[in-house]
Amino acid sequence: MPGTEGRKADSPNPDGGVPGAVSRSKRRTNARRTSEVMHALRRVTGARPQLDPITTRRLAKGQVAWTEVPAVRTAALDGARAAIDRQDLAGAATLTKLLRTGAPDAETGRLAGIVALLTGDPEAAEEHFYQASKGTGSVARRHTNARRAVEELQQLLDLRARVLEVEGPEDLTDLRDIAASASITHRKAADAALGRYLVACLTRGIDGPLGQLLDEFADAGRLTALKARPNLLDVAVENAEYLATDADHAGALHLLQTTFEHYGVVTERYLLALGTSLSALSRYGAARRAFRIASAGVGSARAAQVAWIIHDDESAHALARRAIRHDMPRSSVRTVLARTENPITPPEAEATQGGMGHVAFYVDRGENFGDIVLPDAVRDAISEPAGRSEWVPFHAHQVFDDEFVRIANAQRALVVGGGGLFLPDTSPNGNSGWQWNVPPASLDAVRVPLFAFAVGFNLFLGQQFKGDLFRRSLIAFTSKAEFLGLRNTGSMERVRAMLPDELHDKVRFVPCPTTVLEHIRPDLPAARTGSGTVLLNAAFDRSERRFGGGYAQFLEHIVELVEKASRGGAEVRIAAHTRGDLRLAKDLEAAHDLSLPVDELHNMDQPDALAVYRQASLVIGMRGHSTMIPFGLGTPVLSIVSHPKMRYFLEDVDRTDWGFDVSDPDLGARLAERTLDVLAREEDYRADVAERQLILLPHVRAAAEDVAKV
Repeated sequence: MPGTEGRKADSPNPDGGVPGAVSRSKRRTNARRTSEVMHALRRVTGARPQLDPITTRRLAKGQVAWTEVPAVRTAALDGARAAIDRQDLAGAATLTKLLRTGAPDAETGRLAGIVALLTGDPEAAEEHFYQASKGTGSVARRHTNARRAVEELQQLLDLRARVLEVEGPEDLTDLRDIAASASITHRKAADAALGRYLVACLTRGIDGPLGQLLDEFADAGRLTALKARPNLLDVAVENAEYLATDADHAGALHLLQTTFEHYGVVTERYLLALGTSLSALSRYGAARRAFRIASAGVGSARAAQVAWIIHDDESAHALARRAIRHDMPRSSVRTVLARTENPITPPEAEATQGGMGHVAFYVDRGENFGDIVLPDAVRDAISEPAGRSEWVPFHAHQVFDDEFVRIANAQRALVVGGGGLFLPDTSPNGNSGWQWNVPPASLDAVRVPLFAFAVGFNLFLGQQFKGDLFRRSLIAFTSKAEFLGLRNTGSMERVRAMLPDELHDKVRFVPCPTTVLEHIRPDLPAARTGSGTVLLNAAFDRSERRFGGGYAQFLEHIVELVEKASRGGAEVRIAAHTRGDLRLAKDLEAAHDLSLPVDELHNMDQPDALAVYRQASLVIGMRGHSTMIPFGLGTPVLSIVSHPKMRYFLEDVDRTDWGFDVSDPDLGARLAERTLDVLAREEDYRADVAERQLILLPHVRAAAEDVAKV
């Protein structure tokens, strides 16, 4: 038949074959490209993919393209990734070029972009990323995303290179090696490996260059690679938080370290707990970093506090402002802002010389009223025999650094106190173990006479100092001091038990000067007898230690007290020393529909707040200074005892019958009975208070006179 020579009679295809079969030229092209890919794979990876005989034969004959065989395409992709990881950029370029020619897709373009960036061509890399994003949005958006992808990849490469330049802890070598070898073709895995190494360093309190690199890592949003799934770390973090509330900060940190070693992920709550433990051990650089990367709100607020502790006022102010910008209420950072804008201690160049240095827990209006009154009372007591002096304040919670030492040494003396400074869980630190944050070297460098004035051993029942840091600091402080003045004999016994015998004589009784305010402050507001006002205070810090599980019952007792006292003609009001104390009014109203008026002493000017106490007929207090301040003003007091210090005070004035244990099953009835008795015999009680003051006054004056002699 004419025209059919060389063709199969039943084939309409001029190249031969049945309809739909691969043409001869296509088979030749397929076979050639398959050969190129197989040779490239052997050259780059050292092996070719294992295929079944039928597939191998079909590929060799070109009956199927290599791009249609998943095993070959996967081998080419994996080979390109492996070549990138071992820096065989020529091999990676060969495979990505073959992939783009034969099987272009998003992953192929992404790998080509990585190769281009590694070979120093960011513009080509951006173009590859752009082409790889086809169909994912507008041209402008694709260009933006491509540019961002290149920038993020370059940032990862730079960060990793800089991290590996820094020598890290030997016990984290494995994590460092994993971070170094993590494939950059899997960004999240590479981020996670690098992040795990940096955070592991953070858990060990490491600061410096590695800490700064962690900041960059977190600021770039890469910490999301370590985000834990919900609730994964909750139990471990709760246990760490419990250890921290028990002042076992080393134990809390160890638990958090092992938790990260096991899981390798973090949450905001985990980082906040980590920052708390690091700060409590005076690893302030790492603590600030843990808080800062935890969150922009709460984390920044806590980081600001740490920055203030170490005198970095500029950073503290910036962090506080950052917290406000991220919806933290201004009240949460107003103290830090106030202290950075108006520092408590003047700069060395502006500080008075030849005055009196005074270390205390200074607070602003709106904070604990007792701590507002106390520093002034100490100065009043000392100024009585010493005359007018220039006082230079040092906040107990700030690190007593070299500049503070120089300022202190330019004074006549340094007074520490008063207040319950011997306490491990209010602004804990790893320098001294108690509230005065004084490193051993700084204490040793103090050259002027040093006095502890009316300091309290403030542990709750069942609470203790962990380790021997406090004891070592206490011994060094007592050895250095002219005397160790403790505000009650109970504290004296506890402290002497921790000191060697040769230091016992330095411990002396110096009552809190708030207990003798009538005698040391001449301009007090007038007293008022017979007002019928009963002021009630309850404290809620460390509630689990104050109330145990009996808070609901405590409220019932207060209701019984109020009802019986009111029937007896009293006006019962709540006297709040802190914002937290307002809880009593809220809980009474919520649980018992009992509404009581509130005097917010912490928000008043000091003379006005003292007038509230001065003009009451009776104060029933749980806080130490809600008993001691009105007592010192001549007002009858009763104490709800939830802390040993109140029992100590009542023992020192020989009036233990004024104390009522918070767990007493008949608390409400007994308080009501005594309240009615005070109201009926107020003049007698006032006279008794005046007589009790005279027990304490000689000790305060004797100590003040010894300070005044310097």
